[in-house]
Amino acid sequence: MSWFDANHDYVKEYIDRWNKTVGRAKVAMIVFGIILAIAGIAAMMAPLQVYIFIQSVIAVILMVHGIGQAAAYVQTPEPFRNGAQLASGILNAMLGVLLLALPSQLTAGVIVYLLAFMLIMTGIERISFSRQMNFYRIPTSSMGTATGILNIILGVAFIFMPLATSLALSYLLAAYLMIGGITLLVEGISVKRIDQ
Repeated sequence: MSWFDANHDYVKEYIDRWNKTVGRAKVAMIVFGIILAIAGIAAMMAPLQVYIFIQSVIAVILMVHGIGQAAAYVQTPEPFRNGAQLASGILNAMLGVLLLALPSQLTAGVIVYLLAFMLIMTGIERISFSRQMNFYRIPTSSMGTATGILNIILGVAFIFMPLATSLALSYLLAAYLMIGGITLLVEGISVKRIDQ
């Protein structure tokens, strides 16, 4: 852990890092959001036929996304780090590993709860990210807050309806992918450089 340096301008450091990576992050978020949304639509259209394929592809995507969230957490200056981002990254990576490692019959029961907690953590992370965007006066931060709240509501619903959730896992996975894809797409479009 680095000690706080009163003479160091942490806000400027954060803004400089943000502005250096915002272009790549914007493109990555938009592309990844589109891929997630398309995967969700495919899972919704033919849940039984594409479940195993979707399961493998989604597992890889979730692991990469989780590792990316953890890396972003590490690269963020300490005063601006968001623990929810790290937790969400770990949960995404764990869900990806579970989807790859376990057979389809076993994943239904376990994934419901993991997906629920992942939705809640992702919702908290989205709300926190929107607050940061709002702090720097980046427009459309309210959309990130709305999608974060929606993620939390869905996560709580998954916890309280595990049987119904596991029966409709393919559709829930499709809904999660579409919501996650749309969320990333909206955030990717709204991410902008911070003017100093």
